[in-house]
Amino acid sequence: MDLMVVLKAGFMGFALSIGTQMLVFFLAAKWFGAGRARFVRVFVLAAVTSFLVVDLYLYYKIQVSDIPEPQMFLAGCVGGWLAGIASGLTQLKPLLLQLMR
Repeated sequence: MDLMVVLKAGFMGFALSIGTQMLVFFLAAKWFGAGRARFVRVFVLAAVTSFLVVDLYLYYKIQVSDIPEPQMFLAGCVGGWLAGIASGLTQLKPLLLQLMR
């Protein structure tokens, strides 16, 4: 049972992180006209924004939903968020740059 909680939370953290990063890159290009030279600045903004989104999700799930194993859920969600940040810097960099066109 613990493994399923960690896997579910890890997937949610990863999905929230990647989704938020893609949204921030898209909005930075459309609204602010950020170019490819500003990748690092936009990525830091995306990382902070994705952290806030995952934090709000964790607050909702742990405080409001009152899940039975909050420590395992927290560890899985933070691990998924970190995996999303690492994946955004390595594997998804071409896609994120394409969103900035």
